[in-house]
Amino acid sequence: MTPQRWWPRVAFAGVLFVALEVLFVQVQFEPDFLRLLLLVALGVALVGLVLDSLPDVAPLWQVRAVRPSTPPGQDHRTSLNLRIIEGHLTGRTPDAALRDRLAALAEQVLRVRHDVGRDEARAVELLGPELYRVLTEPPRRLSRAEIERCVQRIEEL
Repeated sequence: MTPQRWWPRVAFAGVLFVALEVLFVQVQFEPDFLRLLLLVALGVALVGLVLDSLPDVAPLWQVRAVRPSTPPGQDHRTSLNLRIIEGHLTGRTPDAALRDRLAALAEQVLRVRHDVGRDEARAVELLGPELYRVLTEPPRRLSRAEIERCVQRIEEL
């Protein structure tokens, strides 16, 4: 038993003894000083013994991932894009996630390579009719071929 564990217990025993002494004086009961001190010491020692005998609650094992969250050779953004495409192709209703991701990629390429915003007239010309239609119309189910053509068009920008 280290002193770091004893001092809080001794302090608790002292506080408990004083509290019981004050309580007994209030109810006009005069206990024997030594017997009360021994009773408090015995009680604190028993509680300390029980606490010391309990095992630590922290698990002793470490969890290791069986497989990484992304396949080797892929970064997080590639995995995210792949999940968006898979979700679009397998979902019951088309959502705007794929359209929004294609729009963000097209916007980024237009800004970096041509210094043009997606809403400008020159951008409409650069994007081409099919990609511009996909980016501006409400979300709809795209086929694999349409997705591939849109991505190739963005890469060609």
